Parts: sequence; C-alpha cells; structure tokens
Amino acid sequence: MTLTSGCVRKTMQKEVDRIVAEVLDYSTRTIEPELKLQRVRLDKILLEGEKKQIDQYRALTEVMADSIMNFQMKLVQMKEDTVYHLSDSEIDYYNRSQKVMRDIITGCWNILDNHQDEFAELQKDMYPKMVIWQNELMEIVSKNLPNSFRNEFGQGGMRILGMEQLGPNNMSPVFFLLYEPKTNFPLETLKEALLRTGLSDTGK
Repeated sequence: MTLTSGCVRKTMQKEVDRIVAEVLDYSTRTIEPELKLQRVRLDKILLEGEKKQIDQYRALTEVMADSIMNFQMKLVQMKEDTVYHLSDSEIDYYNRSQKVMRDIITGCWNILDNHQDEFAELQKDMYPKMVIWQNELMEIVSKNLPNSFRNEFGQGGMRILGMEQLGPNNMSPVFFLLYEPKTNFPLETLKEALLRTGLSDTGK
C-alpha cells in the first residue's frame, strides 16, 4: 500500500509539473506580450502623481505577496495531519494586510475612474481576450489531468454565452493597473508561486 501510494503521488506530481510548465509557457507566449502592449498604452494617459502612487501600491503589494507565498509554502510542506496554530503576530499581520489591500484597491479604482473614458476603450480590447485566455488555460489544465479526473473535471457544467461582453470583475482592472511591463510584476510573482508549489512535493 505504501509503495502504491508513493507511485500514485509521483505520477500526480508529474501531471502537476506538466500543467505548471504549459501554463507558464502559455502565459509567456500569449498573455504577457498583450498585457505589456496595453499597459504601455494606459501609462501614456496617467499623470505623474498617479504613476508615483501606483509605484507605492506595487511596493506594498510585493511585500505582502512575498509574505503570503512564504506562508503558503510553509503550510504546503507540512504533513496532512499537522495542526498549525496561528501566532498573534501572524493574525495581526493578516488583519493589517487586509486593510492595506482594501486601501490599494480603492486607490487603484480612484485612478481608473479619473480616466474612465480612456480606460473603457482599453477594456473593449482587453476583456474579450481575457475571456479567451481563461478558457484556454482551463483547457490546458483539463487536458493534462489523469483520465479519471479529466472526466469529472469536464462533466456537465453550465455554459454562459456572452461572457466576453461583460465588464471585468473588481480585481482585473486593479491587477492591470499594478502591472509593471519592465519587471512583469505581479504576473512574475504568480509564476514564481506556481513553480514553487510544483517543486514543494519533489524535495527541491
């Protein structure tokens, strides 16, 4: 039973690694070039004060993202039957981070609202592509799952036509505003998180 369990675990890890590799490759080839192009367009209409404010938001977000990633990796590496008690400092940091993130989201939306008409034009180009990206990424995940999981993953499911005509959710514009073409942040942080998650079960 132990040997069988180990083989299954290794097989699943290979599938995870394959999915992560394809998702990262898709992101690099398809998503990043378009994000950079459109983000440069947006930068041309922002005021200098707004750009500085965005830089501050990015710095705060990067610190929080690193902390969250490190904490998640610590949890991933623990045994399944482990009971982990949050410390007072961890609880305090989490609660303070939530407030900071709310302030960042509000500040980003204020900047976007200052350029509502121009941003609406960008949205017309961007959001239909985002819907396509999401569908193609889901296809990558589904294609690489083992047959038993793939069948369950692809069963039924509601289809909603016209999704490409809906406006983006609350966080998509915030992510887009925080996106930095030169450093690829925060997309680079998400890619690093995927890689680190994949390596966590291999002992690397």
